[in-house]
Amino acid sequence: MRTALMRITARLTLTALLGGTAVLGTGVLPASAATGTVVTDSGTGVAIRSGNATSFATVGNQPNGPVEIDCQIYGEPVTGKYGRSLIWDHIPGKGFITDSYVNTGSSGLIAPLCTNNPRADAAINWYAARNGSTAYQGYCEMAAENSYGKTAIWASATADWNDAVARGVAHVGDLNPPKGALVFWDLAAPYGHVGVARGDGYFWATSVNGKIGLAKLPYFSNYRGWAWPNF
Repeated sequence: MRTALMRITARLTLTALLGGTAVLGTGVLPASAATGTVVTDSGTGVAIRSGNATSFATVGNQPNGPVEIDCQIYGEPVTGKYGRSLIWDHIPGKGFITDSYVNTGSSGLIAPLCTNNPRADAAINWYAARNGSTAYQGYCEMAAENSYGKTAIWASATADWNDAVARGVAHVGDLNPPKGALVFWDLAAPYGHVGVARGDGYFWATSVNGKIGLAKLPYFSNYRGWAWPNF
């Protein structure tokens, strides 16, 4: 556990909210912002990116030292000064930095969840661009990983789900997954099935009427629940 350096700043004033500097690009109006401390061994700070993954463009650099965080979001896992983390911090008016280089006093969320999730949008767009395709039939886990720009992470959807259960982050039976979450079913034993939630009760997956398609949860039988991608 990180050393406790977390502090919550005072409630934002109405003027600050209207000015938009604390919420640029987040789609959320937090009642309060949080702070952390960027710490890198090199002392050069951490890259600010346009989205919550290293594949997004670098738009600046956050130097070592105190930093304000107006919201956080789950994204690509990164290993840094404070271990491996799926959390990305949004810096007001700038962009996203990986939480693995930020001492917030917690290994979890300390700020509101951002409503803007660029990485999830990219995954959903990947499926939408392949709507009706049969190319991934029998390869649902591969499709889910490929939608996030990854491949060959887990041998099956069941292995992916079991990882989430083992880490204590599986939301068993929850039919309200956020946008970008992986949704799982206990089908085609022992392989299972997986798709990507759209955040409005619908999901994209293979095997929807025999092809990649959009359907409303739970659609298939034996729904397991959801978890954020651990890749």
